[in-house]
Amino acid sequence: MNVATEQGLYISGESLLHKLDPRVKVLSCLLLVVLTFAASGWTQLFTLIGSVSIVFWLIPALTSSIWRLCWLLRWLLLFTLLMHLFFSPGRTLWGFSWLSLDGLLMGLFVCVQMILAMIASATLGITTSTKILARTFGWFVKPFQWLGCRTEEWQKMLLLTMDFLPVVQAEIRRTSEPDGAYSPNAEVSRWSVWVQKLQGLLARLVDQGDVVAHRIAAKEETSPLPTALSPLLPATLLDQLFSLVIALVVICYWLAG
Repeated sequence: MNVATEQGLYISGESLLHKLDPRVKVLSCLLLVVLTFAASGWTQLFTLIGSVSIVFWLIPALTSSIWRLCWLLRWLLLFTLLMHLFFSPGRTLWGFSWLSLDGLLMGLFVCVQMILAMIASATLGITTSTKILARTFGWFVKPFQWLGCRTEEWQKMLLLTMDFLPVVQAEIRRTSEPDGAYSPNAEVSRWSVWVQKLQGLLARLVDQGDVVAHRIAAKEETSPLPTALSPLLPATLLDQLFSLVIALVVICYWLAG
């Protein structure tokens, strides 16, 4: 599969997941996330892990992206694990009253749930461009037009927001790079250096937001509303097969519970 990295997480390609109807992918992603956090035991969780492993096989490029996201969330995962380890009641670990064996197991369970939910969301972002996601969102909220809601404006705002995320990522990456101007010394504490970098990051983000706002106001840069999606039914053969696989996953999940 020839891929080319574009904005955000999206990687263009010709995999089976890339060819799926975006509405099927969004609904499947939501279903997997709900099942992940509704799991009551490791057996159900392993059922979802097995289905996620198929995704890794279909999209080899997903592995590096998932590792990168896990690394970004490492402190959240570690904090979650430690909170369960130190503050959950139950059996003690190695005889220490302040270490909970049940808390450790529960913390690992919750961390695996978070990782699975992140993988499902990342897979959606990797296989679907921001424009198609905005178009899909517009399709789901279209019934609100009957209530007088301006769903087209919601769709445009979502598209602009998702397109602005790579700018935020680039600025954060720029802030994390070593800068000679902020090198700590005897007179400048680490806290002062961190505050200076944060102020610089916020200032650059405000400037970027002003540039985008002025371009939109002056109509120098337009964000055309994506065209409507084709009817969902009758579904293509690929969408039918994928929906059948998801149904089988749900059945196995139910039997495992």
